[in-house]
Amino acid sequence: MKLPVRVRTAARRDVPAVVSLLSQAFRVPLDQPTWEWYVYGNPFGETRVYVPLDDQEEPAGVFAFTPVPLRINGSPILASSGHHLFLKPSLQGGPAFIALSREALKGEAGKGVQLGLGLPNRRSYQPQKALIKWQDFCFLECWYKPSPARRAHDCRPVDRFTPSFDDFYPQVARTLQFCIDKNAEWMNWRFLDRPGKPYTVYAAGPASSLTGYVVLKRWREADGYLKAHIIDLHAADEEALSNLIAAANSYAASCDEINLWVSPGFPYGNFLWECGFAARESARQPLISRTLCGDRLAFPGGGSSFSYADGDFAY
Repeated sequence: MKLPVRVRTAARRDVPAVVSLLSQAFRVPLDQPTWEWYVYGNPFGETRVYVPLDDQEEPAGVFAFTPVPLRINGSPILASSGHHLFLKPSLQGGPAFIALSREALKGEAGKGVQLGLGLPNRRSYQPQKALIKWQDFCFLECWYKPSPARRAHDCRPVDRFTPSFDDFYPQVARTLQFCIDKNAEWMNWRFLDRPGKPYTVYAAGPASSLTGYVVLKRWREADGYLKAHIIDLHAADEEALSNLIAAANSYAASCDEINLWVSPGFPYGNFLWECGFAARESARQPLISRTLCGDRLAFPGGGSSFSYADGDFAY
């Protein structure tokens, strides 16, 4: 492979090549409709996919960044989430990794992104900090409850978020110092329009007056162990929260455990501990960041909310 490595932004014509590369890297193969849904369907903007080129000018790796509007201490922040970092074996090593990372972050800064975020795996965590100067933003904890059982609830299944979401969410988000600035359009795209329909959503309260919601998904490990993930959860009060957790336990009744990944200051922690959830000490996922313009942005104190699950997109 010739050095220096040339990097460009992928076009739609590159989708088959990019999907083929990513299918080599992950246990669950990625299909083209799912990739196109995620890259081109986001109402907050298209994902930017940066690809290093081999000697034949073909994609030989991937680093994608998805727009994520955040609120930090009440202020809107334009962020993007880095994901699906992969290099062909012929490119693996310091120089290509550094070139791809630098070009991707330069491209994000050029789009006005203030904060880059990433969820590195064990292999890339230290190289990203040492070579690209990513910094720890916070650590996510995995809370789990084994052997969930059915419980009575009167939540309703949701196949579409309505404008009532846009009335409900700002009321719960205003108590948080860190959260995604979501709306009904984004929620429908992210959780209800994905090909294959892997998510189940329950809501508390009438359709005209939402009081809470929970987004759920199942994930089977390579050894057959079956998990149910709570990917997203918000409630206006304890009655709605209790109802939603009962619905989640019922959904997970056929699973070995139910779990969720939580950021520091998660607002429903005490209630979940009382319901039998506990922290898995061996599971801490770093969330890293790079401030791309302006003053350094750090994780704030106080309440926070984040969406993450095994084998899934982060946002």
